[in-house]
Amino acid sequence: MRKTILVIGRECRLRLRRPAFWVLTLLVPVVITLLYALPVVAARHADERTTVYVVDQTGLFENGLQSTEALAFKPMPSLDYAQRQAADRDVVLLIPLRETTIPHDAFLYYRGTPPSLDVQSAVDAQLQTLLHNAILEDVYNVEPAVYHSVEAAHLRLHTRDTATGHESHLRVRSVVALVLAVLMALALLLFGITVTRAVQEERHNRVAEIVATSARPGELLAGKVCGVALTATLQLVLWVTLTAAAIGGVQAANPDLFEQARQAQQMHSIATKGAEATAQYSAPVELVDQTVQGLASIQLPLVAGIFALFFLLSYMLYGSLLAAVAARADSESDATLRTLVVGSPLLLALALAPLVLHAPSGAMALWLTLVPFTAPVAAMLRLPFGLPLWQVALAAALLLLFAAAATALAARTYQRHVV
Repeated sequence: MRKTILVIGRECRLRLRRPAFWVLTLLVPVVITLLYALPVVAARHADERTTVYVVDQTGLFENGLQSTEALAFKPMPSLDYAQRQAADRDVVLLIPLRETTIPHDAFLYYRGTPPSLDVQSAVDAQLQTLLHNAILEDVYNVEPAVYHSVEAAHLRLHTRDTATGHESHLRVRSVVALVLAVLMALALLLFGITVTRAVQEERHNRVAEIVATSARPGELLAGKVCGVALTATLQLVLWVTLTAAAIGGVQAANPDLFEQARQAQQMHSIATKGAEATAQYSAPVELVDQTVQGLASIQLPLVAGIFALFFLLSYMLYGSLLAAVAARADSESDATLRTLVVGSPLLLALALAPLVLHAPSGAMALWLTLVPFTAPVAAMLRLPFGLPLWQVALAAALLLLFAAAATALAARTYQRHVV
């Protein structure tokens, strides 16, 4: 055990001394923070609002178009006059007259630079709303407010357990299951690739031959796998911590900026009065409420504990197998190809995710959970729906058994090809 700890310390020191480790550790939070803040800053410092010169030959739209902070609508008598009045960043909206009472086309003219997608979407949203209201009034003789009140009415279907009375929240649980499964597969593959590269380095620099004089191959392999896991975990923790600190610092330095951006995002769609506005905003509020209730119905501490248990056992299994594969590989490209082959059960389990989510308690989901190579992903797909404890214990025991066998196999391969 003492020699394994020494190998772990060597692996950690070796990676922590590399400038690339710290450059990548600091660079990722900076990039994520910039991706988060730059769109808000760019929107804040955008030019003044766009003027839309409206040439409405139908007479249905020009009186109903409402100016906003981003758009200013101005009616014009003719297309030629509007184009002469428009500046470089302004646009001209033409709604031509047709023989039928319902127009089918509208044209947005610009000069030089096309209008932004937000401008096009805002103009289109108002046109569609006004067109629908005009059809309701003129063709069907129905008040738009009455129609929208009927359209806003909906019936929410509740799916509850007869024993406990709790709702199933299947959509929320399915999303959580997919997130857990993808995180598990990505973490195992990324950590496994790191182990593969570390073993490849040992084959090139022959350091293992020196260390092998005082440690057994099994101790070398266990130390390498654990050392890589510790440094990778440290890097992940630093990424999360530094990113959260950087984003929090940017928000604290510019609270008004991000508050305006949040309000602008909420008001991105064009809101109208009365029942139509209620219909527009009731769905997002209800979606947030259902999401919060669904997350509250999941035992997150238990899910986190089982996730950590399966990750540790699965990492020992896949880390040992990938170390053995890297020890036998003659080149880096050969090692990459073999890594994909070893990791293919994880990808297979992800491909079967729709079938598992469709029947979390079915026979296929059970067998995928008990097979050690697909258990990490399959168990995460079933975990938010309630995974029986006996299946958790049995799957964990099988993972532990296969991980021990894989470690022994990898140790012999490591001794034969690296040491």
